Formats: sequence, C-alpha cells, structure tokens
Amino acid sequence: MSTMSVYVPPDLLIQILRRLPVKSLIRFTSVCKSWYFLITNPNFITTHLNQTIASNKNQNRPLLLRYYNKDDEKEHYTLRHDDETFSRFLELEFPFKCQLGYVRIVGSCNGLLCLSDDFFANTNGIFLWNPSIRQSLVLPAPNKPESPHMFVLGFGVDIATNDYKVVRLVYCKQYPLHYEYPPTVEIYTVSSGLWRSLGTPGPSYGMVELLWSQAFVNGAVHWIAFNPAGGGHNLIVSFDMGNEVFSKIMLPDALAGEHQSNLYITVVGECLSVFRYGIGSCCIWVMKEYGVVKSWTELVTVNLPGATDRTLGLRKNGEVLLSTTEKILASYDPKTQQIKDLGIQGNRRSLYVDTYMETLVLLKRQNRFLEGQLHSFEW
Repeated sequence: MSTMSVYVPPDLLIQILRRLPVKSLIRFTSVCKSWYFLITNPNFITTHLNQTIASNKNQNRPLLLRYYNKDDEKEHYTLRHDDETFSRFLELEFPFKCQLGYVRIVGSCNGLLCLSDDFFANTNGIFLWNPSIRQSLVLPAPNKPESPHMFVLGFGVDIATNDYKVVRLVYCKQYPLHYEYPPTVEIYTVSSGLWRSLGTPGPSYGMVELLWSQAFVNGAVHWIAFNPAGGGHNLIVSFDMGNEVFSKIMLPDALAGEHQSNLYITVVGECLSVFRYGIGSCCIWVMKEYGVVKSWTELVTVNLPGATDRTLGLRKNGEVLLSTTEKILASYDPKTQQIKDLGIQGNRRSLYVDTYMETLVLLKRQNRFLEGQLHSFEW
C-alpha cells in the first residue's frame, strides 16, 4: 500500500500560516526544517505582522496591564479583557529583575516593549521584550558622559526597513536644574546591535522627562518639549525613525502655556494625544489629523478632586482608566461620572496600560536560542 504525500504550494502555505496565532506558529517551527526557516524568515515575520495589524483593526484587542505589588515585591504583566469584567486571562512571565522594584516602560511598538532600568541619569540596562514569543534583547551600554547629565529615550520602528530603533538624547548639566542645549543624540538599531552617534546635534529644546512619556505615531517618536529661549512655551518634538530627522508640532494654546510637568504625551486609538493634568482633573486632547494643528480636539475631561491621581488611557467603551489617590486602578465613565474600582493596587508610576498584539518580532534575532527551546516551549 503506497502512501500519498500532500504537496502544498509555498504561496498557499504562506497565505495559511500568516493568519495563524503566534502560539501555533512557534509550535509549527518544530514540524520540519522548511517550516522552521519559513516562519523565522524576516519577510514572513513582516507578512504576519501586517496581517495581524489589518485583522486587529476590527477586533477588540486585549489590554496589557503592568502593576507593582508591594506584597510580593514583584511587577506583574497581565493580559485583560477590555470589557465589563476587565478580567485577567493570562499573566506574562517577566524575564528581568529591576533594582528599584519595577522598570520604566519607554514605549511599545508592534508587540515589542522597550524597557529601561534607570532612575533618570543612572542607566542600568535597556531591554527589548516580546512577551508573546518570550524573547528579549539586552542592549549594549550607551556612551555615558563624564559630567552629570539627564537623558530622554524614544522607541519605534523604521517602517520602510522594519528595523527597530531606540533613540537617546543626552543633556549635560550646567548647574542644578539647568542643562546644555542642544543635546547629543545616539541611536541603537536592532539590525546592527550597536549604538551610533547621529552626527548632528539634537533640537535646541528642553525635554520633559518627569512623567516618562513618549509616543510613537506615523513613523516618528514624539516628546513634550519647551523652548528655553521662547518663554518656556511648550511644543512637541518628533524624531522620524526612517530619515532620522527632528521636527516640531505646535500644541493648542490651552496646552502651550501649561507647566511642562503637567503634560503627558501618548497615543489614543491611533492618534497623537496629550493629557493635561490639574488638581484632581485631567483633560485628554487628541490630534485627529496628524500634523494639522487645527485638528487638536479636547476629547474628554476627568474632574475628580481628591480622588484621581493619574490617567492611564481610554478604553474601547469610552471609559477612562485611571489610578486613584488610594493607589487603586479604576474605570471612570465620563457620561455617568461614575467610578468603578477594578480591584488592582499599584504605585502610580508602576501602573501602565496599553493595547496588546501578538507578533513574531525578535524571533529571527534569537534563532540559536530558539532551536534549543522549541521542544520544551510551554504555554
């Protein structure tokens, strides 16, 4: 009795595999060598990423929540349903131990998190971590000026080359609370595994690092900045990850004159957004059309004097996630002005919420490690 082999054309196989979840693809790398090399191929990783992004636009993506628990002195990364229950369906295994209890989350991009174990100028490590494939990358130490300094980090991807980058702006201190302008700029690229100098000075603006905020939108990373020579008025400085050029975006008058420490830049939906904090309040502004100053819109205001501490983001149902003065994660409905305790406690700076997407990014980088782990990979 003869056996019949089934031949699947390569193009059809790619069409099938690119629609599968990461968990299945990791298992399929052990089916045979040809599947292993296909799934770990950079072109396939990009194809799968694009398919995931397109599919997720019409789906209710889960939320990634990070919080620090003082009881077990551990930072927890959990996936939550963005629904009425906000229930946990998976706890991610965090591969690092931080010297101060929890790391700084610089930003996220395509399922990849950039983390920094630092306290402003004291850098003890920068990492890239993809929780969905349990792979991480420890960056080499950047150049460290001999004089006292402060640095600002940004994270994103060059959309044309799919090369992930970390940009570092370093301000040397002249005397307390005063720094030299412009800053020096270093860039790390995953493709090279090295830091390099930009070669040209950074913008002559001060960056706000007090709230650890940056936003990657439209191929560029963005920070809140102020003009030391222009009365301290605020603006947004961006750095294009492709052409590696700095630009600026103006803020609406309501934000331009605010104290820099009261502003936090982030992404709401797919729009550049700025949170303006007041006493017990937070106004959420979004730039509905990227680069068009007139499109800045005040989307929602949270006004809970004595109760709210920090706003974390918007949920799919329009409710606002925030931390309270009692260090509790809560969900606030702007329509009914009701606040709901979600039963999670955490330090205000340890609380972090973002949408979550499973991708294969970093898989090719870790082939040799992966080969020894495939048969023992458990979920």
